[in-house]
Amino acid sequence: MILTIFALFFGFSAEMKAGTLNNELKINEVFERFGNRRNATLVELSEEMLEMYNMKHYKSLTIRNDAEALRAIRQALEHDQRGARIARETVDEEGIVSAFYQLAPGSTGLNRFILFNVNARNVITLVYIEGDLDSDDLVTLLLSL
Repeated sequence: MILTIFALFFGFSAEMKAGTLNNELKINEVFERFGNRRNATLVELSEEMLEMYNMKHYKSLTIRNDAEALRAIRQALEHDQRGARIARETVDEEGIVSAFYQLAPGSTGLNRFILFNVNARNVITLVYIEGDLDSDDLVTLLLSL
């Protein structure tokens, strides 16, 4: 729920910008492959918006009712979460349902986070955040929205 509110808040108040996510992450392929589908909303924040939240990169993807995308995201998450600090993860018989991973800093030295949720209405939300904020800052930010 909070993840969806976060994505919607930024999605409706953000300016789209071009850019790419760290290519070592499999979720980058998910953003590229599914971001332009009719049932998807892809958001990437402008630098001005990011500065307010101590972030350097924010990208989110919301997809409705797409079993193919859900399988691809779960596979990417299985790969990308290796070596990550798992702040929270919920799994059912079909796979990951929700997750909050803090990845090892990338080549930029910034903190990196992946957030994921699929709800009971089959709305899938995937978020990638990179910045100077730590996991406590991110949780505080999410809870304040």
